Amino acid sequence: MYKITCDYCFEDNFFSELEMRPVVCANCNSPVNHLEIKDLDEIPNLEIEGQNKKQLDGLTLISEKTKALIEIPHSEITVLGRQNVGGEVFADIPQISREHCKIEYLDGNYVLTDLDSLNGTFIGQAKRDCRKRIQVKIKDNDVIYLGKEAFIVRLKYRTLKDDEAILMHEIHDELKIRKFKCRACGKIHNLNLIICDACGSYGQVEALDD
Repeated sequence: MYKITCDYCFEDNFFSELEMRPVVCANCNSPVNHLEIKDLDEIPNLEIEGQNKKQLDGLTLISEKTKALIEIPHSEITVLGRQNVGGEVFADIPQISREHCKIEYLDGNYVLTDLDSLNGTFIGQAKRDCRKRIQVKIKDNDVIYLGKEAFIVRLKYRTLKDDEAILMHEIHDELKIRKFKCRACGKIHNLNLIICDACGSYGQVEALDD
């Protein structure tokens, strides 16, 4: 799979074979035959370059007492409390403040900080006080105490290979959408050509319906 990015409208033009390299942009018809081709199949060796490391993709808190789940999607900052994330679980726990603590994504880790809650936020078996020590790193299977209520942490991950799969799916969807047909001769094109390269007709190539 190959790609050329138009230097006029910045639209990506995808094609599967080098012989199918576009002459003009499918979006704006500007010349693109002078632009650099990017080979999307040249994927780096993830094992060699160490890029197969897992990336955090959210976390789940499990109430030790009731086993209720609080699903927290990946975000730069998440505030927990009775009037914030987890409110449906915290609603009947008065010792948990409306804005009790926050979870931040910093330098590839989730960290925990108390927000001046009435009963405090603690983490781990040693119950480190998150009021005295801000931005305490959260590890998988840690126990977070909101006041005296304990919640077990389950970290969620995704790998770079997941991102590659999403990218390739988007590319194939793009290729599927971008089909054009010459009204004069009926030839199917991958590009919105001004002049049909099969019959030479001008202005007869149009997009096919999905």
